[in-house]
Formats: sequence, C-alpha cells, structure tokens
Amino acid sequence: MEKTSCADHRHNAAAQRLRFIPPSRAHLTCTLPVPFPDVLDQLTYATLDDCQQCRPALLDRVGDDARATLELVTWACFITSETYCGIPSELIAGNEASDAPFRASTTFRTLAQRYGALGRIKDTICIHCTAAQRREAADTAVTLVVGLSRWSTDFLYQ
Repeated sequence: MEKTSCADHRHNAAAQRLRFIPPSRAHLTCTLPVPFPDVLDQLTYATLDDCQQCRPALLDRVGDDARATLELVTWACFITSETYCGIPSELIAGNEASDAPFRASTTFRTLAQRYGALGRIKDTICIHCTAAQRREAADTAVTLVVGLSRWSTDFLYQ
C-alpha cells in the first residue's frame, strides 16, 4: 500500500465543521502572498481532520514564514478574545490545571499577551522568533481554534 502525502489529497472546507471564518478570509493583520492563505486554511482543515501526514509539513511551511505565523496567531487570538471576552489567563500566564488537555507554547503565550494588551501583535515580534518558535506558536494557534470549534468555551476548562 502506498503512503499518501499532502500532495495526494486536500482537506476540504465543505466537509469540515469549523465554526469560524478560515484564516484566509480573516484579513486581520496583513495581506499574505499566495500561496500562504491557502496554506493556513489547509493547516486548519488538516488539524480538524487530524491528518498526521499533512499537518507537520504545513506547520513547517507556516513556521518558516514570520508573516504567516503572525496571521495565524492573530486569527487565533481574535477568535479566543471574542469567545472569552478577552484572552484567558491560562493562555498568558500558564496557570492552567496540571491535568489540562491543552497547554499553550511559550511563544504563543508571549504573542497572546501582546495581543491582550494592545489588541494586535506587532509585525516585528515574529521576525525575531526562530522557525521552531514560530512553528510551536502556529501549532498552538491552530490547535486552539480547532478546540474552540469543537468544544466552544469548555475547551480550556475540560
């Protein structure tokens, strides 16, 4: 049996139950060059599908680009802020319960703190992160949005 790769299939928005507008349509921080809006959407849908073939490669692509990471993290912070009427302390201070099913990465915490304080994240902050830090933040962002889509406000407090 042949292994399928991301090139062999696409994750389809129509088949998904994403409760939020996809990142390509959010236009929250910057206009990304093609193909990044599609990459952000594909990452979101691959996460919804729990596709372990596509997700790592898509996270690598987003982590390699500071603007793509900024777009994804800002999108997640906006959705989170709208869901909880602000950024919950669990996403900034790391004071979630020891058995919490979701833990934000350190880089995401820093970016979410900036978003909570300013209502936006300065473009330059992602540029100074390493690709691994941006990948980690992107992973947290997309996992957070998918979790909120599936479980609503209960996601952080399960």
